[in-house]
Amino acid sequence: MDKKDEFNLDEFKDLLNDVPDAGDFDLESIIAEVEGRAPAEPKAEPAHSEPVHSEPAPAAAEPAREQPPVKTAPKTKSKAAPAAPAAAPEAEPEDPRAARIAAREAKAAEHEQKAAEKRAEKRAKREEKLAEREEKQAEKAAKAAAAPQKEKAERVSRKQARAARIAAEQEEENEDIEVLDPDQSFRVFRRRSRGLNARSILVLILAAAAAYLSLAPSFTQLPLPSLVDIVANPTLGIGSLLVLQILAILIGVDIFSLGFSELFHGRPCRETLVSVAIVAAILHSVSLLVFPEQDGVTTPYIAASILMLYAMMREDRGRYAARARSYKAVAQADQLLAVYSHYDDVDDACRAAKGPLFNKNDFLTELERPDTVDRFSMIYAPLALALSIIFALVSSLGRGEPVRFFWAFSSITIVAAPIGLLCAFGAGYKNIARRLLASGAALAGARQANLLRGTEEVVLAENDLFPTGSIELESIKAVGQLDETRILSCAAALADAAGLELGRALSEAARAHSALPLTAHDLRVVDGGLTGHVGSSYMVLGTGALMVNMGVTIPAERDSQVAMYLLADNQLAGVITLRYLPTKHTYKAMRLMPRMHMNAVIAARDFNVSPAMVEEEFDLRRGFADQPDPAGVARLLDPRYAKGDAPAAVLTREGAGPFMQVLRCADKLAGAVRSALTLSTFAGLFGMLIVFYLVFQNQAAALPVQHLLLYLLIWYIPVFIINQQTH
Repeated sequence: MDKKDEFNLDEFKDLLNDVPDAGDFDLESIIAEVEGRAPAEPKAEPAHSEPVHSEPAPAAAEPAREQPPVKTAPKTKSKAAPAAPAAAPEAEPEDPRAARIAAREAKAAEHEQKAAEKRAEKRAKREEKLAEREEKQAEKAAKAAAAPQKEKAERVSRKQARAARIAAEQEEENEDIEVLDPDQSFRVFRRRSRGLNARSILVLILAAAAAYLSLAPSFTQLPLPSLVDIVANPTLGIGSLLVLQILAILIGVDIFSLGFSELFHGRPCRETLVSVAIVAAILHSVSLLVFPEQDGVTTPYIAASILMLYAMMREDRGRYAARARSYKAVAQADQLLAVYSHYDDVDDACRAAKGPLFNKNDFLTELERPDTVDRFSMIYAPLALALSIIFALVSSLGRGEPVRFFWAFSSITIVAAPIGLLCAFGAGYKNIARRLLASGAALAGARQANLLRGTEEVVLAENDLFPTGSIELESIKAVGQLDETRILSCAAALADAAGLELGRALSEAARAHSALPLTAHDLRVVDGGLTGHVGSSYMVLGTGALMVNMGVTIPAERDSQVAMYLLADNQLAGVITLRYLPTKHTYKAMRLMPRMHMNAVIAARDFNVSPAMVEEEFDLRRGFADQPDPAGVARLLDPRYAKGDAPAAVLTREGAGPFMQVLRCADKLAGAVRSALTLSTFAGLFGMLIVFYLVFQNQAAALPVQHLLLYLLIWYIPVFIINQQTH
């Protein structure tokens, strides 16, 4: 190698000394490798040695020639930099396989971590959905649990509102009601009913004559003198009909005048509809005489208006007859029992209960109170009159023919008061009153009947279920030291002291057995029996359930018998077997209750009378009867239980027969009146619309007298059938 090509290692070394040494490269080893020498062993340097700075070498005298590039190691830090301690071992070269394994393990750990995170996220979502589902189920369960309570609260509020509304209406109406004397009212109403009966027959004859004069010209088979033929001689024919109409008004002047009297006082009623229809028919007849060339029918509707007057008279006749019978029942009875529709706020139930009638004027006030039909007519009559006037004006003035108003108004008012509406109450009330008077009862009217029909339960005492003579002694069996006569005397003493019907039956049996009468004292009523002292002995008389509760072993008895057990000084003394025999009328009365969808509440102090026993004796379904605790029985039997309620009916006889007869008749009357009013309202409104359309279209051929008569009679047929069900 030329001198100029020599590589000055010392000079290169001095250049590299300025580079900080981090210990990554060993400069001495590199120089030794370039010079061809063995690498020197690394020297241990003190940990706190100061860095050594070498002075730069003097520059060469001659300019250095360019040197060829020499491949050297990358620049390292200066040797003077602090070196690692000599004791630290050299880092071994990294193994590629171990690096791959470590990379795989790191990747697997990362994958496992991601999988764990996903599993945790899914688990959290699943738990969240499960919690949400459980929350919804809990909300549904809470709503389901709250629904019956909410429904019950709403039902209670509706019942309370109904009771409060009825009480407010009765209090308001009491100011205008005048109480009548029962004896005098009975005679007055009976006389009125008989007078209306005779006069209505005369009006019916006039209606038949008017119908013949109106229909004969249309049927050639019917003979009719030409003098009164409306087609041949309109003046005399229409005049004859007007005469019949005036005669009918004179016979039924009380009905005719009452209609206008109520109208002038602002209380239009069914009589008002009849009176207006009669006046409209008269005006139509006069218009036919004054304007003979007018369009429309040529025969007025006199026959239909007289028939309506007859129907109203029969309605009032039936109503007066029914009220006369009701007043008769009140006048002939010395002591009356009242039937109430009572709302029990403790048990939340509407119950039919009976109790003493403290004041006869309470029931007499109910007899004079406006009835269901009266209250309904105060709504329907103004509406029908207003529609009749409006339709008549539209069909006449709206068509530019003012004269047509009389025809339109007469025809519309005829169908506005169907015969079923006029006879919706009187016939049914008369039939019901006759039936109740024979049973020893009276009903105040359809309004009070509707109150009784809305009851859910019937309160029955032991005398209602088993009246006098229904309990018989079957046998007496002595078990202890007492003989049979003594056992019967002690049992009769306990039952008599409690005031039970059972005590009367046992006392009669004791007298038949020539037993000495005994007296019980310190009497106590317990659940299922009686306790007290007879003489010096402590006696317990009760059912088998009471004996079992007291730990007394009793013999088994037959199911068809009712057994009582007598304990004397806590020892079983005897067994008394009884037989409860329902009467025929009581059995029929109890069998009526399921048909009326009513349940029985047994308010019996007789410990032998239980719901199961009543259901078995009267062949009733299970769950039909219910019985409260002794405190509840005492509350139901309290004479003041329904005090403050208006009496809906009165009874002159004891027992479940008359009581259930009242409820049955009330159900029939209320249903009949409601059905009749519904059908008649539809017939009236529908008829007014049809007649208005035909008159507006000037279809006179579709509105002759026979068509309107047929319409009225057809809609009366179902009402007649309904009223027959009240017999």
